[in-house]
Amino acid sequence: MPTRRRLLLSTAAAGLAGLGTLTGCSRGGGEEEAPAEDALRMRVWSEAAASAYETSLAQFTDRTGIAVALEVLPWEEYWSTLPLDVAAESLPDVLWMNTAQLAQAQQSGQLLDIGEALGDLSAQWEQVAADLYRREDALWAVPQVYDQSLLLAHDDLLAAAGVDPAALAFDPAAPTDPLRDAARALTADGEGRHPGDEGFDAASRSTFGFSAHPDRTAVIGPFIAGNGGTWQDEEESFVFASEQGIAAVQYLADLAGEHLAPAGGETAAAPNLCRDLFGQGRLGLLQSGTYDLGTLSAAIDGAFPWSVHPVVAGPQGPHPVVHAIGAVGIDSDDEERAEQITALLEWLGGVDGQRPLAAARIGIPAHRDLRAAWVEAWAGHGVDVSTLAVPETVARPETGLRSAEAVEAAMPVIAEVFTGQAPAADALPRAQQAAEEVSG
Repeated sequence: MPTRRRLLLSTAAAGLAGLGTLTGCSRGGGEEEAPAEDALRMRVWSEAAASAYETSLAQFTDRTGIAVALEVLPWEEYWSTLPLDVAAESLPDVLWMNTAQLAQAQQSGQLLDIGEALGDLSAQWEQVAADLYRREDALWAVPQVYDQSLLLAHDDLLAAAGVDPAALAFDPAAPTDPLRDAARALTADGEGRHPGDEGFDAASRSTFGFSAHPDRTAVIGPFIAGNGGTWQDEEESFVFASEQGIAAVQYLADLAGEHLAPAGGETAAAPNLCRDLFGQGRLGLLQSGTYDLGTLSAAIDGAFPWSVHPVVAGPQGPHPVVHAIGAVGIDSDDEERAEQITALLEWLGGVDGQRPLAAARIGIPAHRDLRAAWVEAWAGHGVDVSTLAVPETVARPETGLRSAEAVEAAMPVIAEVFTGQAPAADALPRAQQAAEEVSG
């Protein structure tokens, strides 16, 4: 059963009747007042976001008199429930959406055309987030927050090795490049020897160079795009097994094979290994995403200085993967309810509606006027994200019918390159075929 927060604020000031007053709001099963029968339903998959939305939606109810019942479903249950609700036409009035699941919901014909409903409000949102929800010449979600891949640097290790994170770049076609040189300088065994030095012992490495591991969002997506490839084409067919894609993935696996990154077999088996090594102060360069900043900040807890940078640039420049969470609305036949849904979506697209998310450091604000508040919120936790500009060029996340399942089918095959079971020229075409078979 979903965890529910009842945001049923008194509407006496608005002269409306029939709505309850919030008397209890508990994650642990405390007393909660039943929602008003006509309250709007909003669904999310994040407890942290739900806590932030409590503030936002309470303000919305105060201003409009419209009650909202907020429900939280765990991630796995969220997506297993979605197709059932689509088929039964029982979707909540407003719900969180990601790009991998959008096509299925949009093709049901139940979603509201946001561009038509909200008009010029979309001009206030970051384009990199809003564009992810455009299909068939329409906008289908109000972007709430987005995440992007980034590079994190252990400042002391980089300073000792003479590495400038701003100068890093990769080029699979070159005999070497700044990233490989930096990773070599940052990697040291128990005796302080580096890869290529006589007697270097990879098994006793005390520090590691770069996080070349099979992570679709943090590493593989940005490297394929930075090398001139793409994950999918404009028709949403998987095309990552291009010449550029094969070269990028082989390059990453070779970094691990040449001991410039943690062993590929270990990172394939333990997806969080590189993040853990960075948190322990043993990895010089971690390519990750804004979604890991909170975990790392808590793990490091001031043990060493670290900094945030754009992803490593390839021959085509830096291309972070950008994921956005959007709020979609149901196109209701009930005129009064349709107006209430539109009002809620308009609120969620505005500064006041999104401000609590920015203050809670949940993703990067989709509303561009809240970016300074987000930077300030992170600064209050000792993390400087001001160096992370809104990206001009991005690698798009997977989109289309069953695209999430398609990536799940492809990634174990791509991991074979990192474990040494197959070269990229063999594995990537098989991975691409696996993805296409799933997506249909």
